[in-house]
Formats: sequence, structure tokens, C-alpha cells
Amino acid sequence: MDAVQVQRNLELSPDEDFVLTAWQYRMMQRDIAASKGKYLPAKREVRNAFRTATAAAIAGRHWDWSPAVAEIVHLISANDAAPNFEALESAGPEISSIVTRRSRGLLLLIDLYGFEPWAEGKWEKAARAETLSAAHASMSPLHPEDLEAVQNAYRHAIKKLSTSGNWTKYALLAGAGLGLGVLTGGLAAPAIAGAYGALVLGYSGAVATSAGLAALGGGSIAAGGLGMAGGAALITGFSGAAGAGVVTLAGKAAGLTAARIAADAVRLHVVTQLVLRDVDGNEEAAKAVIVSLRERVTNLGKTVAALAEHIEKLRAQVESKQAELDAERVAGEDRVARFRMVADRLKERVTGPEDDELKTLIAELDELTDEKKTVETLAEGVAGLADDLEEAK
Repeated sequence: MDAVQVQRNLELSPDEDFVLTAWQYRMMQRDIAASKGKYLPAKREVRNAFRTATAAAIAGRHWDWSPAVAEIVHLISANDAAPNFEALESAGPEISSIVTRRSRGLLLLIDLYGFEPWAEGKWEKAARAETLSAAHASMSPLHPEDLEAVQNAYRHAIKKLSTSGNWTKYALLAGAGLGLGVLTGGLAAPAIAGAYGALVLGYSGAVATSAGLAALGGGSIAAGGLGMAGGAALITGFSGAAGAGVVTLAGKAAGLTAARIAADAVRLHVVTQLVLRDVDGNEEAAKAVIVSLRERVTNLGKTVAALAEHIEKLRAQVESKQAELDAERVAGEDRVARFRMVADRLKERVTGPEDDELKTLIAELDELTDEKKTVETLAEGVAGLADDLEEAK
């Protein structure tokens, strides 16, 4: 079994997409109802963006839904009527019976567990836990211990990721629940420069888009109906972006930020252990995932090399510009000595704020240096997850 086959096996069907979307929306609504304080407006903005993306996706393309799901969808988006989001909120428990296999239920539960939409603030733990428990109970093929298994698998994967490099420095392991929140949600650390959003990773609040939301919940409809569960997009590459040596921290590569890749790698680790191995017993598929993760590490290494080359060029420019300014400063000091009547004005020009061009170069150099460090940390983390999967076989 090759990587493409594994990815296809992890694709969500249109019905599964809708079930995931319904539970995600329910989780957001219950969280907002339980929230207070300064982050509530920001949460509402993200929720509204999620609504808009879902309604647009439903209206904008043909979905091959089963009759049961199509009936609910009709309630949500009847012709010439405003979307009925109350129907979306209540849909999860009503239609989760369409999940008839444990492996598929686990895929949905894993993505729901890793769902972290909030750019600001955290989940209300009780509301989140209640929704997760309800989703777990509504999918009858799941075993009683499966929710706890998902939680433990996330804990293990995040621990493995965090032992590689200084992730805590970048605030990538703080946040809601297990700390996955900032892996997949809004990042505020200086090194992430405007952060995810996206995973995520430029979305935040009202400016969230379906492209950004794609990082938030695998293949949910609000993510544009990507149909990819559990970080499966990593298996065959970053839509070509990272393969070309482009991984940014501010979402410039179609939302493929360091945080997005890290979050998807964690999800994929969990899916490989719980679904591919424990339920399906498919070691061949697990090996294909390991190989794919190592390929992603190679791609990240190319990104690091490209950043290092760019950094060296910038350093040379900075040194050249600094030498030019130093020469001007010496000349200015000489003029001060010869024309003391204008000494104060010359002193202000010589010792005042540095040249704007130099400032810009230094700022770009600092940003790229931070980006290089973050991508290096990401590569180490993904490699650590691949090593752990290999050792666990």
C-alpha cells in the first residue's frame, strides 16, 4: 500500500464531512454559551465565520449525501431562506447513526478532539468535554474506552513532539485542553509573527476564511469540504508548497504554517496508532505514513537550507549598509570638528535614528532567523513522531 492509497482511505465521505461539521458547530455553540469575559466577542466572530463558510460550501457545490443527511441539509438551507443554524447545531446527535464502522467513528472523534477554532481565548473545559462525550456516545460502533484512548494518544503525540526542540518558547504547547490549541489555533508568540491561519494559521476572528478554517478540523464542510481526516494531507505533501521549499509562519503558503503542519502531524500520529494499527491492523499503511513523514522532514530541511541562504544574503546587505553609514558618520564627525557652529544639528543627524533601509533589512533578517529556528524545530518534531511510530510497531 502506497501513500496515495492510505490518503484515499482516510478521506471523509460527504456524510462524514457533514457529521464532523455539525459536531464542530455544536461544540462552538456550547462553548460560547458557557463563556464570559473579553474573549467572547472574538469567539463569536470565529463562530460566525464558520457559519458563513459552511453555508457557502453547502450552497456552492453538489454533495452526494445520503437521504438522512440531505433531509437535515434541506432544513438548514431551504431555498430563499436564511440558513437555519439551529438545525445544524442539533444535527450531530440525529445523524451520527450513519457512522457504521468503528474506524470511521474514530477518525471523526480524533478530528473533533483536535478541533481548535479560537484565535483568542480557550475552550470552556466542561462544555467541550460534554460535547466530546455526546459525540462519542452517538456513534454506536465506538467502544466505551475510545474517547479516553484518543485523549491519551494526543497526550503521547504532543509529548513526543515537544521533546524535539524548544516548542514551549514559541508558545506552541500552551492553550486549551492538552495544549493542542495553539498548535492549531491562533498563535501569539513573537517568533510566529502574526501566526496561524492558519493552524491556524492568517486567520483571526472575523477575517477567518475557508482556507484558514481548513486547518481546524480535517475535512469538515466549513474547511471547504477538503475531505481529509486526521492530518492526511501530510501524507502526500503540503499541496506542493513545502515540497518547493516554501513553508511560512504567517499563512502565506495557503495556510501551511509551521503550526498547521505540527498539528496535522500530531493528528496523523494519533490516526496511525488508533485507526491504522489498533483497529485496522494495517501495518503496511502505518509504514507508508512513516515514510511520508520522513519525506516531509526532508522537505522542511530544504526550507531551512533556503532560509539559511537568504539569511546570509541579508546579512551581507546589512554589513554593507552598516559600513556605508559608518563612513558617513566618520565624515560627519569630521565636519563637526571643522564647523562647530552647526555641531548640534550635525550631531542629531549623525547619532539619531538609523537609516530606514537598514532598519528594514535588520527587521527582515530577524524575522527570517526566527522563521528558520521554528522550521528547524518543526522538522525535529515531525522526525520525532515518525521515530515514535517506527519504534511502536
